[in-house]
Amino acid sequence: MRKAFLVVNALLTLSLIAQLYFAALGVFSPPEDELFRFHAMNGRFILPVLIIVWIVFGFIARIGRTSIILTFVGLVLLALQTGYFLIAGAMGATPPPNEYTPGATPYVLALHGLGGTLLLLLTVWVFFRVRGMGPLGRSSAETTASEPVTSTPTT
Repeated sequence: MRKAFLVVNALLTLSLIAQLYFAALGVFSPPEDELFRFHAMNGRFILPVLIIVWIVFGFIARIGRTSIILTFVGLVLLALQTGYFLIAGAMGATPPPNEYTPGATPYVLALHGLGGTLLLLLTVWVFFRVRGMGPLGRSSAETTASEPVTSTPTT
């Protein structure tokens, strides 16, 4: 089951890398192309599902208390991604096309990029942490014990 967890972890990491690409695609394309929607769709639909599956598979695979806590940290980091926009909205920021960012709201909104980067680094850290827990297949003791013992006569 740990292999399945690592596969989900890898998919989550790839989705986060794609998220960075989609953000850059949206920023560097003309607004009328509306290419930023890929960033929004991935962040609203795919990433939340992958993180929930990541947490569930972590429990099933028994990856350890600390690693489970780290998966929940990932969920909190994802929730904060929306939270930054809610905080900026409460401070008076308005979304495009009539974008207005008064006072300190650009600093709050800049945390969105930092939070996404931290989430990406967290998934990489958890992947290598769980992968380093030991063999994913049969242990060497099981392999040795299951092999037939043959004796060769010495002359």
